[in-house]
Amino acid sequence: MQLIDVTNSYSRMIHRELIESPAHFIKVYTLGNSKVVYKKKHAFSQIVITNKLRPITNKEVDLVKEKLLKDKASQATVTRGEKAVEIVVDH
Repeated sequence: MQLIDVTNSYSRMIHRELIESPAHFIKVYTLGNSKVVYKKKHAFSQIVITNKLRPITNKEVDLVKEKLLKDKASQATVTRGEKAVEIVVDH
């Protein structure tokens, strides 16, 4: 599995989101056919992993936490939905 940065493909969406929300940093990645959106806000960071076709696996969650959160991965709170996962870590 590879986490691939596709932020440039979502530039309009990101620009609009940065204007309308308190987020000051947004990156979009693909992980196979899963989409990963990483947002940093002043008080916390949020990662949302979605897949329209199947549930998100534990292996995908662990990889995203390791690659994006690095040393803060152990502090993250993971909330699972049917085809989405939210990972939040406070600053």
